[in-house]
Amino acid sequence: MMRVIIIGLSVIFFTLSAIITFKALGLPVYNTSYQDDRKDPASESREVIKKLTDDQDANRALVSDLQATIARLEDKLSTKEEALESIKTADAENRPRTLTVFGGGTFRSGQDVINDIAFSTIEYLVGEISASPGSRVIIEGHTDNIPIKSSAGKLYRDNMDLSFLRAKAIANILVFHGISLDRISVIGYGDTRPVDSNDTEEGRAKNRRVEVKLIPAEGEN
Repeated sequence: MMRVIIIGLSVIFFTLSAIITFKALGLPVYNTSYQDDRKDPASESREVIKKLTDDQDANRALVSDLQATIARLEDKLSTKEEALESIKTADAENRPRTLTVFGGGTFRSGQDVINDIAFSTIEYLVGEISASPGSRVIIEGHTDNIPIKSSAGKLYRDNMDLSFLRAKAIANILVFHGISLDRISVIGYGDTRPVDSNDTEEGRAKNRRVEVKLIPAEGEN
């Protein structure tokens, strides 16, 4: 918006400059040898010149004011852009970083019981989290959109509950390996944040996942 204002003021500035030049070049020329009962041409010419001079002085003052205004706006725009760039940089530095994604095969079908998980993955997670002591850890659970089948002994209310408990299971492993529980947040999103279509088995498999993210402390990246 400020950039548009500056452009508009610049157009006005150049227009006024052109007007001043045009008027300066448009002075009337009188034949001083011609005289009749009308007003003295020399006197009339002086009045015209005086009026043009006054108009030019006023326009020059306006142009000067516009130049000063444009300079101030450009300075403010530069400062604003620098501030926005600083905010973007800070936001990028503090944005959560996904450390790993556990696929649906990590858990038994329809359960929060861990079926298979590589120790190297846990070792990597613990190393990354420990290397950033001021950071926080977010563990997000996700499912596909297939409802959990009802049964008398069902342990989970719905997919939201299942996604939370799966994320919690990963959190428990990290705590077991020395990561403070105070640094960990567990969230279950159920099927509300798919990364692929739930219309195919392949898409549903991608949606069944647990993501581990790291939020760096200020100054860490």
